[in-house]
Amino acid sequence: MEKNVLASTIIEKVGGKENVKSVTHCMTRLRFILNDINMANQDEIKALDDIMGVVYKGGQLQLIIGPQVTDIYDEVMKIIPMIEDEKVVNEIKEENIKKDFKYYLNEIMGTLAGCMTPMIPVLLCMGICKAIVAVLGPQLMGVLSETDSLYVLFTFVGDAGLYFIPIYVGYTAAKKFGMNELMGMFLGAILIHPTLIQMATDGTKFNVYGIPASVQNYSSSIIPIILTIWVASYVEKFFKKYTPDVLKVFGIPLGTLLIMLPLELCLFGPLGAFIGEYICQGIIGLYDIAGPLAVGIVGATFGLLVLTGMHTVLMAFLFMTFPMIGYDGFIIPAIMACSYAGAGVTLACMLKFKDKKKKQLTLGYFVTWLFGGVGEPMLYGLNIPYRTPLYAGMISGFLAGVVTGLLGLKAYVPSPSNGLYILPAFLGGPQSNYIVLVISLVISVVIGFVVMWFMKLDESLVK
Repeated sequence: MEKNVLASTIIEKVGGKENVKSVTHCMTRLRFILNDINMANQDEIKALDDIMGVVYKGGQLQLIIGPQVTDIYDEVMKIIPMIEDEKVVNEIKEENIKKDFKYYLNEIMGTLAGCMTPMIPVLLCMGICKAIVAVLGPQLMGVLSETDSLYVLFTFVGDAGLYFIPIYVGYTAAKKFGMNELMGMFLGAILIHPTLIQMATDGTKFNVYGIPASVQNYSSSIIPIILTIWVASYVEKFFKKYTPDVLKVFGIPLGTLLIMLPLELCLFGPLGAFIGEYICQGIIGLYDIAGPLAVGIVGATFGLLVLTGMHTVLMAFLFMTFPMIGYDGFIIPAIMACSYAGAGVTLACMLKFKDKKKKQLTLGYFVTWLFGGVGEPMLYGLNIPYRTPLYAGMISGFLAGVVTGLLGLKAYVPSPSNGLYILPAFLGGPQSNYIVLVISLVISVVIGFVVMWFMKLDESLVK
C-alpha cells in the first residue's frame, strides 16, 4: 500500500482526524492519543498488511509499523498538522474510564514513555560517539590520545547527549502536555544554567521572590523537568484563556515564566530530585539484594514490555541511576541478554521450519533485528503467532540474564537499543568487560537456541 494511502486509511480507522489529540512515533511505532478510544476500529487496523500489531496501553494507541514508521508519520502529519498554538485540543472523554490505582499507574508510565521515546535518536547518536572514543582512544586501540581534536570532539558531543537531558525532556514533555515546546526547553535550560550549577557546587544560599530555594545540580535529570512542565502546561492554559488579545504575544509566555520560576526552583526541582533519588536507591537496592536474579527477571519480562510499548519507561529509570554510579550493571545488560537470547530463539525457529517461505520470513526478522536494530518483527511475526517462541524467549531471557548478571557485565554508555546497536553501550570500561561482553553474547544466543530447539513449533498455527 502506498504510504499516503496507508496514512489516510489509518486516520480513517482511528476515528478521523477530529478524534486525534496528538501523534508521536518512536523507532517502530506510530503512537496516537485519541479523544475517544472507542471510535478506533482496532480490529480493522490490525488487518492492514502494513501493520504488524496494535497495542493500547498508557492512554496510547500504538501501531507497530517498523522502520518505515517515520515516513508514515510524515504522511499522517500532512493530513493532521499538529500546530499546538492554533489548534483547539479536545479533552479525552473519560466518563467511562474507571480511575483506580491501575489507571493512574498507566498514566504515569504512559507519560514517562511519551517523554522518553522521542529521545531515542539522541541516545543512539550519543552511544555511537561514545563508542568511537572508547574504540579509538587509549582504552582500547590507542589510535587517538586524549588531547587529539577528534577524541575531544566525540567526547563532549557524547556527553552533551546526557548532560542536557532537562532541555530535551523540556521539549518532549511540553509536546506531551500540550504546552509551547520552546517554553518547555527554556524551563529545562534554567535548571542547568552554569550559575545555578555553580551555586549548587559552592553551597550558596539562594531565594526566588524571597522564597528559599534548595539549589541543586539538575543536569542529566528528568523527574524535575517533567513535574515542572506538567504544572506549567496548566499555568499556560490559564494565561491563554484570561490574557487580553492585545497582550497575548508576551503576556502568555512571560506570565507562565514568572509563575513557574518559584514553583520550578523551590518546589518541583527539589521534589523531583528527591523522588528520583529514592527511585534510584530502590532500583540499586533491588540489584544489590537480588543481583543476577534481578537481571534475569528483567531479561524474562522485557519482551512483554516491548509488546505493550512500555519498554521505554526503563530508559527513564536508567537515566536516574546512571549519573549516580556512572555505569549500569542491571537494565542494559538485561536488555542485551533478552535481545540476544531472542535472536537464538529465532535462529532455532528458522531451522525448525519446514516451509521455505516461513524460513525466509524468519531469516528476514533476524536480519532486521541484527542490522536494523528492530525487534518487533520477531515479536509480532514469530513469537506471538507461534506462541512457543514467546515462551522460549521468556525462559531463555531469564537464564541469559542470570548468567550475564553472574558474569558482572556493565554498560558504560546509557544507550539501550537492539541488535548490533546495543554493543556500543558496553564500550569505555576496563578491557575485562569486553571479554565478559563476548561471553555473555555467545551464551545468550546459545541458550535461546537450545531452549527453542527442545520446544515444539507448530507450523499449522499460521498458514
